Amino acid sequence: MARKGKVLTAFAVLALVAGTAATAAFAAHSTDPGVTKTSIHIGGTFPLTGIASAYKTIPAAESAYFAYVNDHGGVNGRKIDFSVVDDAYNPAQTVPAVQKLVEQDKVFALMGDLGTAPGLATWGYTNAHKVPQVFLATGDSFWGFCQRKACAGSPKPYTMGWQPDYPSEGRMYGKYIAANMPGAKIGILYQNDAFGKNYITGMKQGLGSKKEEIIDTEGFNATDTVVTQQVLALKAKGANVFFIVATPGQAIAALVTATKIGWSPTTFLANVSNIRPFLLVAAANGANLDGLISSSYLPTWNQTSIPGMKLAKSIIDKYAPSLSSDFAAGDSNLVYGEAVAWTFVYALQHAGKNPTRASLEAALHSMNTTKNPFVYPGLRIKTSKTDAFPMEQLVLTKWSGGTSGGMNSVGTLQTTGR
Repeated sequence: MARKGKVLTAFAVLALVAGTAATAAFAAHSTDPGVTKTSIHIGGTFPLTGIASAYKTIPAAESAYFAYVNDHGGVNGRKIDFSVVDDAYNPAQTVPAVQKLVEQDKVFALMGDLGTAPGLATWGYTNAHKVPQVFLATGDSFWGFCQRKACAGSPKPYTMGWQPDYPSEGRMYGKYIAANMPGAKIGILYQNDAFGKNYITGMKQGLGSKKEEIIDTEGFNATDTVVTQQVLALKAKGANVFFIVATPGQAIAALVTATKIGWSPTTFLANVSNIRPFLLVAAANGANLDGLISSSYLPTWNQTSIPGMKLAKSIIDKYAPSLSSDFAAGDSNLVYGEAVAWTFVYALQHAGKNPTRASLEAALHSMNTTKNPFVYPGLRIKTSKTDAFPMEQLVLTKWSGGTSGGMNSVGTLQTTGR
């Protein structure tokens, strides 16, 4: 018990006391919505129900981390009030939900909104109202590239992603295939929207002169639950490399189908779906996962002895105990949520004692730290006025251990670049 207390104390000092002093420009009390003398109200939209509800543990983990921060004094004396709204991964529901958070609930900022399509449906509104929409739970490259250049009619400086972007991840896989797999014939199963197309763009960039090794791409709709025909088509085309760009439901279906039809290509999986509990479901239904390749920017499921994972577990155990079994099973969404929440607190600390939306934006565009305890050890979070991609490093991972195994890191962190 004493050891656990030391770990909590050390990280509390790191995460809560390291805030910078406010500049004179922000010395007056903020008049921006959502900020009082004792609290800061933020909100986010997430698929608590529907086809992408596998990600509902993310806002639960974020809420747990904010509760932990509040119990340790908050941020510069203010407690964080986090409103989580269900949009069922449906942009038609996201739009009114975001409008309500901004216009009726008067949130200071939106944090962690999940999904590429929901983000694209709302970023015009949030930027028009100059509401920070930060750390979207999606790796679309738009969030970084459109900070300064016109996208959908105008720049979108108030919207920012968090995780390494999808094209960079796809590019890393392409480079790996080009360097290590001569004679590859690549078949891609992808969600037929911006999410899936980002990955294909990146893989082509990584393959370079070998991009013709992509012999077929088969798309599906986000609402589809069956992808059997697409997998059969990729096998029939002679693909010996299988790249799955899907959220967990379709990813599980694809992995199971490939094994059941006797197809055993080298398989790559977009890291949005390499969540151990869901891959174990695939294994339990007959999927052969050994050798499955993916990537990560978080500690792997078995790195339980590192301080950040110990802290992550202690926070879940205390503030979201119903999810303790999920954490033990390796639900990386929980670590993801805590890592995102830590980054928001870090930015908020650097926004000054009396934060405004403008000072938060300034802090978001001047981050530089390797102190986030919940990301892969050594990973740097860094932004600038001209670089709005917070993380640009990944480590390759590979599944081993059969039906009770998991993804394990391969090599060291790689800079993904642009």
